[in-house]
Amino acid sequence: MDPSRARGKYDAMFDSHTGDGEYARRPGQRERIWSALREHSSTANVVGVLVALCALLLLLLLPDTHHIDIRLPLYLIVVVWVLVRPRIALYLLPFAIPWGSLDNPDGSFSTHGYDADLLVGLLALSWLLGMTLRTFAVREERMFGPLDREPWQPPRVLLVSTLLLLASMVISVKAAASVSTSLKEILKWLELLILLLIGAPYIRTRRQLWTLAILIVLAAISQACLGYVQNFLALGPSSFVRDGSQRVYGTFNQPNPFAGYINIALTMTIALTLLGHGVKVRYLAGLATLFLAGVEFFTLSKGGWIALGAAVLLITLVGIPRLRPVIGVCSFALLAVIGGFVLGILPMDWIEPTLIKLGFVDINFVRPNDYNFANAERLAHWVAGLEMFHDHPLIGVGIGNYANAYPHYAQGVFTIPLGHAHNFYINMAAETGILGLLTFLLFLTAIFLVGGRACRRLLQRAQEGRAALARSLPARSAAEQASNLQRLGILVNDRALAIGLLAALVAVCVHNLVDNVYVHGMTALFALVILLLIRLPETQEQALQQTEQRLSTATFT
Repeated sequence: MDPSRARGKYDAMFDSHTGDGEYARRPGQRERIWSALREHSSTANVVGVLVALCALLLLLLLPDTHHIDIRLPLYLIVVVWVLVRPRIALYLLPFAIPWGSLDNPDGSFSTHGYDADLLVGLLALSWLLGMTLRTFAVREERMFGPLDREPWQPPRVLLVSTLLLLASMVISVKAAASVSTSLKEILKWLELLILLLIGAPYIRTRRQLWTLAILIVLAAISQACLGYVQNFLALGPSSFVRDGSQRVYGTFNQPNPFAGYINIALTMTIALTLLGHGVKVRYLAGLATLFLAGVEFFTLSKGGWIALGAAVLLITLVGIPRLRPVIGVCSFALLAVIGGFVLGILPMDWIEPTLIKLGFVDINFVRPNDYNFANAERLAHWVAGLEMFHDHPLIGVGIGNYANAYPHYAQGVFTIPLGHAHNFYINMAAETGILGLLTFLLFLTAIFLVGGRACRRLLQRAQEGRAALARSLPARSAAEQASNLQRLGILVNDRALAIGLLAALVAVCVHNLVDNVYVHGMTALFALVILLLIRLPETQEQALQQTEQRLSTATFT
């Protein structure tokens, strides 16, 4: 029997109190909403929501000159909250990463907000307190406070590769012209290490993990709203206008990193839309996908679009195996066409207008035209980065010091440094030499080894769950049927989320071929994606065990 038909047959839950095989009426949607509201409408939650709304109104309505008046108490509330409940720092990070740039003492806009840095520091401080303090509340065998975490050992290969990457960055400081710039860059990657080592143990349950994933998507949706406003009202510099359309940039001040940021949440929602379990999950994920895809289009970021295409390709290959032959045939045909143009079998006149429009023809560092100016500028920075690596092959020019060294390697008319080489791998080679480049590639290899291992475990469990459901369909126990359907929902949705997270990592790595996505706190978001991926199998296992226990209790009763 088809599992969807089984879901329709067993929508009514087995009434364990009667014991005679009768079915209890399934609660309606209104009853379930009211029950959830009563469950979570504690005094603390209600007061917290009201205070948050009041603070938001003050930030929106007060003049900029008075923002500093409420900033201190707000910071104090966050400090106390995170020290008491360290997990809150992880929940606030998805919003602090994009919106923290608006929090400046003078009320001005800047891309150098420090709210995310503050949250990571408070998380580390709370963890240190937990090393010395005892639990101050124990209820139903659940730990509260700084000790609300579980023992967890990070994957050794990931830990070692991250430490080696940090060590190579520290070594490169010896060649840096600006030590302070190097320390700021090292701090970004140190925060990644802190989140992986300290943040992961605080994600103890599947509900907490999914809460963090949903918050990442909601934060991206909030930025997408700003992006739509920028496009429709044409807010932005004239340099961001392309073909009469305003490129959107959110709070990132640049369209390309904004596209990289949106891609992370977008790949997660695409995976849940295509591979999720249940109408509610797929419907909500589909709406979020349409909303985020629209603002991704308005960025007009070719690098972002290529990265998104690579991520969707991975989602399709891993999540929908029956489409692999079709993708293989299409890939072979595409390579054959490209080979035909390269070998001269197909006339270049067919695609030359398109190549001119995309700016891939007649690139010149001295006299770039309107079509190829962006590509010429990017290529000029690639050449400059490669020349830096050639002159400083061992430890580079110092981490974070590409812009300081660029004037000596400027190409043609492109004399203004953009802060990075528009290719993160070339940028790493230029700033940290061969030592830093190899350790960074080792770091990425470790991420995909660990992430791929977690994804394979979840894929195998999902297959076993479908097989178990098929075997249990003839059973007479409705409670067992309901339990298996619940298990299947957990397995399938976690599998979809894992594929989406892995695709998000791929999108970042591909986008870094033509840009630098690790700006504006994106290193911390990258760490959160890794954290979710490697914690999924353990939290899923706990959720499955709780489902089995509920089934055993219902059967016994």
